[in-house]
Amino acid sequence: MIGELFANLDLEWLELFERINAKEEITSILSRITNFEEVYPDQADIFRVFQLVKPSAIKVVILGQDPYHGPNQANGIAFSVKTGVKMPPSLRNIFRELKSDLNIDRTETDLSDWVKQGVFLLNSSLTVQKNKPGSHSKLGWENIIIKILQELCTINPKIIFCLWGNQAKKIYNNIRCIGVEVLASAHPSPFSFKRGFENSKPFSKINALLFANNQSVIKWSN
Repeated sequence: MIGELFANLDLEWLELFERINAKEEITSILSRITNFEEVYPDQADIFRVFQLVKPSAIKVVILGQDPYHGPNQANGIAFSVKTGVKMPPSLRNIFRELKSDLNIDRTETDLSDWVKQGVFLLNSSLTVQKNKPGSHSKLGWENIIIKILQELCTINPKIIFCLWGNQAKKIYNNIRCIGVEVLASAHPSPFSFKRGFENSKPFSKINALLFANNQSVIKWSN
């Protein structure tokens, strides 16, 4: 199954993984997971965000922490859940800010359309144990994510980093990116929404920066 995950990736990703020796690290991490039935997302979705966009097409990086740890929620894209699944509080607050910022009423909870437009919704851990948030944070995912982001800075000098919360800022502080745009705020969770995410207007700011860089803006609606 591990080999199949790599087989479904674009050549650009395979070459990037080769440059940073990520394939061996990823294989090592996955080999230590003994029961994938108790791990989210589904094994086939672990690299879904990578399958939807090539490195060279990524314009924006939005960093999450780890996948949702409840049944049928995580779909391999940070903050996103499968269509028809009850909306988690963080995603509800993201849509709440989207409404406030751009007057967009979004209802589709699967954010794959954002990814296909170049918004890389990436978690700092790609897996999590059922009902145990942060449970895979020490497996080695973070080191791989840092190296991937470092490569993306080289590939896309005008990339925009949108850092929501302390974990995202911690990850960013471990990479060397010169001249990139950074938008930082609190995390959209209920615990911090009122402490810096509300009225942060990330969506309009991202589009303004893209427009200034002569890049196509993001269609945030369904």
